[in-house]
Amino acid sequence: MARVTQAMQSSADWSIPAQMLYQPRTGMAPFLDERRALMETLSASLGKASAQWGMSAATSDALLGLSRLYYRHALAPEGLSYLKGLDEATLSETHVMRRDTMELALGLIDPRGLPLTDRAQMMLGPDYAEWPDQALFKGIAATQGGRFREASALLPVVRDRMNRLPAAYQAAVLPGLLEAAIVTEQWRVARDLALKFRDHADLTEGSAFRYLLGRAAEAGEDILSAFDSYVLASEHHDLFGHRARTAIVSLGLRNDLLTVPEARNLLERETNIWRGDDYALAVLNDLASLDQADGDPVAALVTFGAIIDRYPDRPATTLVRQKSRALIAEIYDDGATGKMPLSEFLRAHRRIAPDFRFEVGFDAQAERFANRFLSVGSTLVAAQEFEAVHDYLAVARDLGLAEVDDERLDELRLKQARSLTMGGQFDGALAVLREPMVSGASELQDERSELLARLYAETGQSAAVLETSIANPKVSFLTIKAGAYFDRDDWANAQATYEQVWDQMGQELPFEDAIQLLLSAYRNNDLATTTTLTKAFPELTGIPQWSEIAEGLVDPAAALWPLRSDTATLRMNSAARALENIETVAPGTN
Repeated sequence: MARVTQAMQSSADWSIPAQMLYQPRTGMAPFLDERRALMETLSASLGKASAQWGMSAATSDALLGLSRLYYRHALAPEGLSYLKGLDEATLSETHVMRRDTMELALGLIDPRGLPLTDRAQMMLGPDYAEWPDQALFKGIAATQGGRFREASALLPVVRDRMNRLPAAYQAAVLPGLLEAAIVTEQWRVARDLALKFRDHADLTEGSAFRYLLGRAAEAGEDILSAFDSYVLASEHHDLFGHRARTAIVSLGLRNDLLTVPEARNLLERETNIWRGDDYALAVLNDLASLDQADGDPVAALVTFGAIIDRYPDRPATTLVRQKSRALIAEIYDDGATGKMPLSEFLRAHRRIAPDFRFEVGFDAQAERFANRFLSVGSTLVAAQEFEAVHDYLAVARDLGLAEVDDERLDELRLKQARSLTMGGQFDGALAVLREPMVSGASELQDERSELLARLYAETGQSAAVLETSIANPKVSFLTIKAGAYFDRDDWANAQATYEQVWDQMGQELPFEDAIQLLLSAYRNNDLATTTTLTKAFPELTGIPQWSEIAEGLVDPAAALWPLRSDTATLRMNSAARALENIETVAPGTN
């Protein structure tokens, strides 16, 4: 490329770009006839590759001819596709210049928005500063890229030199040029460019011209004319029709012709009509701004969620994510602390969660939601949310979207099971706990074992309770296990386990557990412990039912002689009946 550039500068032969770019003075043949002739030439030349150049001159000429044909009809993708056929060839300096010229001209009007090739970009740089048409194409490049301020000084040159270009190419770049002139308030140039629209019947009746007339009228504060032009443009289903519809909303808001709810409805409808480009992204941002201004952060978050979903890799989306995290934190702070009514918190969460489940940090906010509902007894809502957080984190880890450790997943499973247990959903809780903890953390394993023991006890599965074990059991687990021994008439183990509870709790031993220990010791023929209990817990004798239970148990003779078998059985049965009676008496009433 450097060799070609030096040659061009030394020879100053700028006729090659002009030959490729300018409208033929003799007019153009019908498109299909010219294309047919070029395709026949290309077909005939194939298979005659040059040993020196990689392809014959006839082949490269035919490909360049086809690209130029599509350029003259402003069909950029098709023209560029033929240029790709030259990539494997070693081209002469003349052919290189022709190819680069076409790459630039076609690349500037490519509707796919692809960046210019390095070769095309170089033609706009200092190495080609002597090219007479460089300013023309630099101005077109700036306007096509929306860089209107950059194009400002070049617009007069573009206006004066663009008549040399094919009519279809002029039609492709005129809307951008006129918009740049309006934005930069170059009204003389804008007038001249607007007059050029009359040379293109499709443009004068199209959405671009009507939209731009609206822009000019609005700049001159002719609101009525601007509105009329926008309305005519808005009837079209192309980009300028979309821009006209959003311009109507902006015009209405600025002049108090629309309320915020009315503007919001129009913008929301537009987000479903036009998608995929920067203009659609701008509408979503405008919609979110309206929601925030209207005091509806939840609606704004829904819109932010749409931006993240539709434009995940855009630089602007990074800022949207930051705004979203701040709004989510604010909403969930209000909900978790009770500042927001529960019903409103529930509705907000159900609107926000679908769009943000996989966003970093949302799992913690969702867990706060679940904790809040659990604290007020909405156990099913809490359990469902703990499960959702667990499942989404597991999927996010599987997809490589987040790093989640096993302990985090196990903790959520336990929270789900505890919520179900608190709500009396014992079968559901057992189903959750049937799968073992994946982290292997001993503390979590113990929590699972204790919760399983409690569930087995609640569902009458005393044998299953006794199969559970914990290395360092807490009082709560020992109490459950002691109860299971008691239910199975295993008095020795029941007494031994209750005594462990007593050892740890001392005088804080619950009333019900003291009675169970008393009966277990008595039925285990441990009258010494029975007597000790009555002395350690004198309040046992204060309830009305105690006289029946304690009759004979505190008789001094009982500590001296073994009870006769029939007497012991009688007293044991009496005590058991009394225990059943006192289950209806609330603890602490003695």
